[in-house]
Amino acid sequence: MKYRSLTSLSCTLLLTCTPIAFGATTLSPEANNVVSNNTEIFTVTGTHIPDQSEAASLPKFTISAEDIAALAPNSFADVLAGVPGIDIFEQGGAGGLTFLSIRGGDPNFVVILIDGVKVNDPTNSRGGAFDLGTIDPAVIDKVDVYYGSFSTVYGSDALAGVVSIETKKYSAERSGTASVKVGSNGMFGGSVHLGVALADLAKLSVIGSFQRGDDSTFGDAFERQEIIASLNSVTDSMTQWNMGFFYAGGEAATFPEDSGGDRLAVIRDPETRDFTQTNAIAQVQHRYSDAIKFDLNSAWSKREEDISSPGIAPGVIDGVPAIDSISNYERLDISATASYEISPKYTIALGGAYAKEDGGMKSIIDFGFPVPADYTLKRTTESIFAEARLNPLESLHFTLGVRYDKADQIDVTTARLISRYQLSATSTISAQYSEGFKLPSFFAVAHPFVGNPELKPEQSKNYDVSIDSDFFTNSLTTRVSIYKNIFTDLVDFDPIAFTNVNRSKVTAEGIEAHLAYQANEQLSLSGQFTYNKMDIDEEGVVLRRRPEFKASFQVNYQPTEQLSLTGRLVANDSFYDSSVPTGMIKMPSYNHIDLSAAWSPIDSLLLRLHVKNILDNDKEQAVGFYNVGRSLTLSLSKEF
Repeated sequence: MKYRSLTSLSCTLLLTCTPIAFGATTLSPEANNVVSNNTEIFTVTGTHIPDQSEAASLPKFTISAEDIAALAPNSFADVLAGVPGIDIFEQGGAGGLTFLSIRGGDPNFVVILIDGVKVNDPTNSRGGAFDLGTIDPAVIDKVDVYYGSFSTVYGSDALAGVVSIETKKYSAERSGTASVKVGSNGMFGGSVHLGVALADLAKLSVIGSFQRGDDSTFGDAFERQEIIASLNSVTDSMTQWNMGFFYAGGEAATFPEDSGGDRLAVIRDPETRDFTQTNAIAQVQHRYSDAIKFDLNSAWSKREEDISSPGIAPGVIDGVPAIDSISNYERLDISATASYEISPKYTIALGGAYAKEDGGMKSIIDFGFPVPADYTLKRTTESIFAEARLNPLESLHFTLGVRYDKADQIDVTTARLISRYQLSATSTISAQYSEGFKLPSFFAVAHPFVGNPELKPEQSKNYDVSIDSDFFTNSLTTRVSIYKNIFTDLVDFDPIAFTNVNRSKVTAEGIEAHLAYQANEQLSLSGQFTYNKMDIDEEGVVLRRRPEFKASFQVNYQPTEQLSLTGRLVANDSFYDSSVPTGMIKMPSYNHIDLSAAWSPIDSLLLRLHVKNILDNDKEQAVGFYNVGRSLTLSLSKEF
């Protein structure tokens, strides 16, 4: 939880003994209603019971492909901006890292899934936080943000929430889509999506995308390429299967995190990062009968990252030496689940999972002479789980889950209870209690200087009560949520013992409110407001980048069939941040407005203009890292 410390400098700061005491997105109908029967069976997340209607009781927020297209984002951070409960901060320009927090949790307390594959990397100094720059918004079909602990489903890391990304798949409505975009600051990109039905056997989808950015400021550059393929069986047989492949590779250059950026950094050489992310998944579901189903899932992922940092000159905080590192992480997940619908009111699911992790880092630290700091680690986790869905009354639903995980010498048991009650024809109240855990990262356990193999898992308890309401025949939908998250046994660095230890307790509690209003066929409005209060059991300590208040508002207007307009306002309260030149300081509040216009002069052809930060707000999101200011993007897409 110590992201009040200098995240990207975790290794080097420890070695130098320096202790460091959202515009709104449209609320998709999928967030409240039963998913369409045309939805693939493999897209249901957050539960072991393969019942589409069960997803409706899970606390989540859904961003559809239509929502993403209307926003015309250039980064995945732009997609998540304005989502209730999410704090998201971009460090400078195209090549900078992105900070993501769900309801006060650290970035490494969030499980990131790409088409069902877990992609968190525990070898990095960020404790397993995923680099959001890996994913191109152009390839995304849907994003589900789940709130609370989901360790009963995903095991380790799901302490604060889950971000599930689904890429685009085959569509019977079109054979493919091609797009190209250009923008200010040297931005250029494009994507191609092709889909074809292979007789009556399967559906094939292939996507390729490319994006390059150069913010025309020394040290900021970014480039990424992606290839995605999926092969799915037809949906009318007793046995269904799915196979998927994902590859992303890229490189970035920017000032090191916490260096003070272009405004304050003394060392003016950039930090360079090269990365590759490769995933593969195979899934099979067999219906023995209408009541009995079997699921077998296997997923493999590999992350490679090469970072060369020039170091940071001393400031208020001690300086950081230069470091070159190469990290590799490979993960294999296998799970099997059997579900049985005892009656329309009772369904149970039982299963087991096996995870194998293999990773490490080779690094050289420059203390005036090279010092190697290498480590490797292997870890296996065996799990059993059970889940039950109970509908004692037509208006009352319960979901109860329990899971036991054994990872080497660590045993953890977690539980979750979700209830939902239909108050009236237009209002529903739901409540959730969930427990989560995070195994110590490879970096925290095995680093040769600061690693501690005796670390215990970090843990969480989460409470959530939400009320969903519909008004004016579903023209207005609202949700109000009250939550409390308690994080304990957090991993921190002890400068006296010069090792990582478990300590600290952090409580995050708050309220979220969001609404979506369809005024008429041409006009829709949506907005959200979040209040999040952090309580830390160490005196004088504050957490970075956790504003108490944030809000967003979005307007979608379609004056003609060919023209649509979207405007989004995102506002954040003041927050604390830190850098080596300044130490911990309070940053001012900031807001920005984005506008986009889409025009379709002929069928299947779409021209879109997007203006980000139209008022040219120059307030920084990270100390010393310039705000990129106003930027323009023009895109052209063609369906065929």
